[in-house]
Amino acid sequence: MDLMTANRLQQLRKANGYSQDVLAQKLGISRQAISKWERAESSPSVDNLVDLARLYGITVDEMLNTENDKVVIETKANTKKDIKGKIKSLISKANDFGIYPERARALFRFPFPIIITIIYVAVGFIFNAWHPTWLIFLTVPIYYHYALACKANSKKAFVFLLPVPEIIVAVFLAIGLFVGAWKYAWIIFLLLPLYYWIAAITK
Repeated sequence: MDLMTANRLQQLRKANGYSQDVLAQKLGISRQAISKWERAESSPSVDNLVDLARLYGITVDEMLNTENDKVVIETKANTKKDIKGKIKSLISKANDFGIYPERARALFRFPFPIIITIIYVAVGFIFNAWHPTWLIFLTVPIYYHYALACKANSKKAFVFLLPVPEIIVAVFLAIGLFVGAWKYAWIIFLLLPLYYWIAAITK
């Protein structure tokens, strides 16, 4: 939470005549939680935002709007439908966060599994190569796990979410099926703990 929003929450509380202790009792949380909100050390949950909006008689959007320094408190209570609509909007915006949000959205929209299925069926009927062409289906979890990694909120999380285990399994099967080196292909699995150890100690 930014400092402007934290200040606005504090202003709204004081304008409505609540102390941190009283507000905490009304929300069923600790006073320390409210203190952290107002110091921008943490953010209220979605449920807390809804409860605050109802308590102050404003929408969540109005409560979080920091464009104007003046705090405006309306006496007319908002309907549950209005509040739910604002919450859905906030959640929708939150879902766009990530290191590569545009790339993630593009990847999720692309019909990758359908393309893979068409390729598999076409190769199977044309070349009668049903086996080991089925290996291409392993690219589906690899594809979507990479797309999910693009929605990570930090570089470290991105590295941990990359489909490294799936890639290693796919390579292991490919080496075994095409080269027949099952006896030695298992060595590739040693890369898995090494990868995650390096990822864990890298800032």
